[in-house]
Amino acid sequence: MFRACLLCALLLVGLLSVGITAQPAGGPPLRLEQLEDKLYVLHGGCMCGNTLFYIADGGVVMVDTKVAGQGDAILGELRAVTDLPIVMIINTHTHFDHTGSNAEFGTIERMVAHENARASLTKTSCPAVTNCDAFKGDNAKYLPNVTFSDTRTLNVGTDRIDLHYFGPGHTDGDTWIVFPDIRVAMGGDLFGAKGVPFIDTDNGGSAIAYDDTIANAVAGLENVDTVISGHVEAYPWDDLVRYADFHARLERHVLAGLAAGKTPEQVTGEFTLPDSLTDFTFSEPFATNFVRLMYAEASAQ
Repeated sequence: MFRACLLCALLLVGLLSVGITAQPAGGPPLRLEQLEDKLYVLHGGCMCGNTLFYIADGGVVMVDTKVAGQGDAILGELRAVTDLPIVMIINTHTHFDHTGSNAEFGTIERMVAHENARASLTKTSCPAVTNCDAFKGDNAKYLPNVTFSDTRTLNVGTDRIDLHYFGPGHTDGDTWIVFPDIRVAMGGDLFGAKGVPFIDTDNGGSAIAYDDTIANAVAGLENVDTVISGHVEAYPWDDLVRYADFHARLERHVLAGLAAGKTPEQVTGEFTLPDSLTDFTFSEPFATNFVRLMYAEASAQ
């Protein structure tokens, strides 16, 4: 699965490098995994982004909708496990591989996102990977109609869903979603995979803030046993703790390289990880660009 995700990431980099915002076809096949009695993870589809189905007593809560054109396939997978209606869609952030099929499920009572993600989806001009063109004209009715700034609790019947924002990272509107009844959390592409992230500076992402944002998540999320990544697998809580350690080490290394006058390429090549973090990777296509962004942000402070 990681290899498939990496291939998708390489495709995304190719799109960004030529300024194309089209949504590519292909990718690994859909695979539905039951994670808990109430929770299913739909892996695969184009760009590999995960979709969640939380089967609440008052209806289905869906998290992220992959790319455009996946609506029927997503619904088919959902109907294999429940006939309950979709009553809420939550988008972890603004990108097209997480919001692409929002409009394909008809009118949903509550469409939820962080206030910055909603603002991104209403932009007149859409930067690469931003999905604002999908919500223009008649499709504006599918924009998020429920937003929050720091924290918010929503209820679906007797089920509770907690939303958190811990600061800029992948974008400036990354939502953490917690299902407290089953002790599961998801933060979208803030924890997309066990590696260096893509930073969307057009939508407020920040390389130098990433360390603090992940540390804030570790400190602020409570009673969580499992963390679902944005693009790969579900991991035990300790993997998010170690991800924070990964980013803390990376930031110290990069800032030390900047102070020593080293090039981003030198800093990238010299970064090593202890045995406790060897399942994390610091590699292309995002590694050197992450260092360059941190250099630029640190120099501007």
